[in-house]
Amino acid sequence: MGWFRVDTRMSKDEVYFSEQLELAQLGKGSDHMDSTTGLAFAEYGLTKGFGVQIMEGYGIGDSKGKHGTYHQILGVDENGEDWADHKDPIRALDLVRVKLGYARKENLEMRYKFWMCL
Repeated sequence: MGWFRVDTRMSKDEVYFSEQLELAQLGKGSDHMDSTTGLAFAEYGLTKGFGVQIMEGYGIGDSKGKHGTYHQILGVDENGEDWADHKDPIRALDLVRVKLGYARKENLEMRYKFWMCL
């Protein structure tokens, strides 16, 4: 059994996002997050060189069932916006911001799950 050192300079958010980044590279994806945390997570991923490949969203409370596919990144976006079309982390983050903005503008309360890759 080896010794390891925890980097005590990491904030709670950085530790959480680091753990989520590991999950977001696997089939299960990240934990579900609200839009504020999700955007911060997507931005964190970008600082590590990762782009959002897929984002899945669903409405909660009064928003349940009121969202459309344009609130989500499902790999079916138009005009070359899919990750497979460009593999550009900055472009993917811009699309995440747009999708979260649509939901915010329509007063939808959503939860999101992310998958990221290099």
